[in-house]
Amino acid sequence: MFSTNVVSKAINLWESVLGSSKVLMTHGLSHRGYAKKKDDGCRRACADIPLEKDPVCPIPCDRRGKKKEGILHRIKLRLIDGGTNFGTPFRYLQDDKCVCKEIEVPEPKALPAPVEEKPCIQETRSGMQVAVLGADTSIGQYVALLLKQCPCIKKLRLYEARDTSTGCCRELCQVVHDLQHIDTNCLVQAYSCACHDLERCLQNSDIVLMLESGYLSMDMPMETRFNYQAPIVKKYADAIAKECPNAFILVCASPIDCMVPLVAETLKETGWYNPRKLLGSLAVPEMRASTLAARALSLEPCYVNVPCVGGTEGDALVPLFSKALEYFEFSEKNAEMMTNTVRCASEAVAKSDCNCVRSAELSEAHALAGLVTKVAWALLCRDVPQLSGFVETDPCQIISPARFLGVNVLLNNQGICKIVDLPGNFSPLELHLMDYAVMNLKFNEDLAMNWYCDYMNAEYQLGMMGKKTQFFNTKTKYPRVLECIKDMA
Repeated sequence: MFSTNVVSKAINLWESVLGSSKVLMTHGLSHRGYAKKKDDGCRRACADIPLEKDPVCPIPCDRRGKKKEGILHRIKLRLIDGGTNFGTPFRYLQDDKCVCKEIEVPEPKALPAPVEEKPCIQETRSGMQVAVLGADTSIGQYVALLLKQCPCIKKLRLYEARDTSTGCCRELCQVVHDLQHIDTNCLVQAYSCACHDLERCLQNSDIVLMLESGYLSMDMPMETRFNYQAPIVKKYADAIAKECPNAFILVCASPIDCMVPLVAETLKETGWYNPRKLLGSLAVPEMRASTLAARALSLEPCYVNVPCVGGTEGDALVPLFSKALEYFEFSEKNAEMMTNTVRCASEAVAKSDCNCVRSAELSEAHALAGLVTKVAWALLCRDVPQLSGFVETDPCQIISPARFLGVNVLLNNQGICKIVDLPGNFSPLELHLMDYAVMNLKFNEDLAMNWYCDYMNAEYQLGMMGKKTQFFNTKTKYPRVLECIKDMA
């Protein structure tokens, strides 16, 4: 009984299984697998999940169904599909942070108009304004030529101290027109005494260079040359005190030993005297002495410097050849011979050319232009040069009967910042020459002071005579005075 039931149930089970398989085969159904998705936890068929196509990057991510055998081919497929050679099957991976974006290609437009590149304009550089008084001479023209090439000078004004239209000299306007063709930033202007342009020439000047007005022979006595130049220099000093009292004054009109005290007294009269802005030139004798010493020692002149003390010319000039080179000293005979050569250098050059009164213009112009350049750089705070100059000394520093003396000075933007003491260890010859030079300087200073006093007295007397003449020649009647005279009578 039991066995028959079991057999019948087994038969029914097999019949049902066979019937279901026939149904499946007839309808063409296949077995579907299931996968679990990590995002929402829902079990769905992989065949039912549509492929997500990115509209931005439509790259096919389907894996190829068939693969050819061979390790090289499989590596190639893995590299093309973006997979690796190890482990996991190929699948399309996309990072949400790095999303490919379409590159917007702008529509072609017309090319813009070309922009002209403007040239780079350098900033204006500060410079000095230099006024050259007495530029009608050959030295003045040579100095103007050299100063035109100086980068620290922005404006150069040349003053013609005498009328050259009647002579054979070249007119100053022609010289200025010629200098304007030089390719530098310095502006050159001409002023003439015929048009009374002295005040206009000196307006807002930073440096004033006083040169000789006219050709004077060095063979002439010093008193004669001084009496000729003194009224002109006095006129220059009065105009400087009126138009540019803060200018640095370089006195180069001979005799310099007398002109510097004269300019100082004139500025004291007006109340604009500044001893730090007044300097007499010793550049010419210092250049000659240094060149002579360098030739005697067979050295380059840039390595030799002979300071000059005392005066600026004649017996008052004392070049210190013992200080030309360290650890070297000339013999007394050679030093005396070279001192006489430096003192008489201008006369020797003049005698070499009989047709000219003064022929040393080129070397003197070079020395004066170098002096002006050093002063200009010092006033611009670019350098602190040391040079020899004829200045008023401090009695607490240098004891001398002469107030003005040629010594070494230091310059800065305020003018003369320091007066260097006289070098020690003079040779016996230099001590003897210095004593004699101080006495000559005292005589020259007294000569200038006496002329200045006589000039002022003459001006005062002329002024008083003018007032008396104006009083007695007046046509105005004073009835009260006439009544008083009648009453007294």
